Amino acid sequence: MALERPKSLRELALEHLRNSIIDGTLKMGQVLSERGISEELGVSKSPVREALAQLRDEGLVSIEPQKGARVFSLTDAEVTQICDFRQAIETAAFELALSRDPKGLAEDMTRVVHEMERARQDGDERAYLQLDTAFHHLIFKYAGNTYLTASYTRYVGKIAALRTHLAKLPRHTELSFEEHKGIAAAAGRGDMDEIRDLLAEHIGRTRQAYQSAAIVLEGSVA
Repeated sequence: MALERPKSLRELALEHLRNSIIDGTLKMGQVLSERGISEELGVSKSPVREALAQLRDEGLVSIEPQKGARVFSLTDAEVTQICDFRQAIETAAFELALSRDPKGLAEDMTRVVHEMERARQDGDERAYLQLDTAFHHLIFKYAGNTYLTASYTRYVGKIAALRTHLAKLPRHTELSFEEHKGIAAAAGRGDMDEIRDLLAEHIGRTRQAYQSAAIVLEGSVA
C-alpha cells in the first residue's frame, strides 16, 4: 500500500483559502492580507503568496500591484460569460458521456441525486452544495476527455463559490434540486435533446439569479 505524500505548506494554504472562498467564509470582494493569512495558518508568507497566485489563475482571487489580493467579484458581463462557458462545455461533455457510458453516467447521477435529497432533508447545506458540484463533475468523468475536464476544472472553484452565494436566495436550492432530478432522469432515458433543453433551463435560471442578486452585481462586502 502506497503511503500518502504529506501536503506541502503551499498546498495546505491553497486548500484552506480555496475552501474558505467556496463555502463563503471569505466574501466576494474581500481584501486578503498575506500577513493575516500567514499568522492564521502559522506559515511564512511565501506559501501563502504561491497559493494566492494559483487562486488568481483559477479566477478566485484578483491581485493588483500596490493594492494586493482580494476575493473575486463579478460584473454582469462576466456572469454571462461564465454561463455561456458552462452551457457550451457541459453540453459537449454530456454528448460524449452518453455515447461512451450512458448506463454508468445515469446510475451515478441518480445516486448523487439521492444523496442530495438526504442532505436537503438533514438541512446540511454544505454537503448539498458539494454534491451539486460532484453531480456536474460526473458529466466530465464519463466524457473521458482530458481537455474538456481540464478546461472545466480550471473554473470549478469559482462556479462552486457562486453556488454558495445563490443558495441564500429564496427557493433557489429547491428549484435547483428539481432540475438535477430532471437531468438525471433524462440521462437514464439517453435523451440528449431533453438534456440540452434542461441544461439550458438550469444554467439560464442560474444566470438570472446571478444578475438579480445584489451580492453578485457589485461583489461588495457589507
